[in-house]
Amino acid sequence: MLHGFAAGGITGIVEASPYEPRAVGDGADDYPRVVARAVEVLLRAGVSGPYALAIAPDGWTRIVESAERGGHLLLHHLRDILGGPVVWAPGCSGGVVVSMRGGDFVFECGEDISVGYHDHDATVARLYLEESFSFRINSPDAAVALTA
Repeated sequence: MLHGFAAGGITGIVEASPYEPRAVGDGADDYPRVVARAVEVLLRAGVSGPYALAIAPDGWTRIVESAERGGHLLLHHLRDILGGPVVWAPGCSGGVVVSMRGGDFVFECGEDISVGYHDHDATVARLYLEESFSFRINSPDAAVALTA
């Protein structure tokens, strides 16, 4: 629930964050500086780590294709800064650095997925899928958004 679901009344992690989003440039060189500053914002707010970076596909590609001066892979450098993973997030716009300390963001699944009968005609039976869930943000200050 990085960007929420407005039609369902669910606020996303990015929208709930009280911090100004950090801009990442077009190249991969900006990522270590921007991610380190996002981690610093969380540390100053008393939000402990480890941290993770959820990143949009275009940012992911830039990160995994890049090596820094000296040949150290950018992906490994970011993991060192975060103390946690860098995750490919196809539903994400830009990225978000989040704390992994636990309890800040809660996804609750109300029931297993159910199949129901809708109707039928001579050639087709129409079924539907149903599932209930909610998403709760307990600590909106545990995330910093990154913009492209």
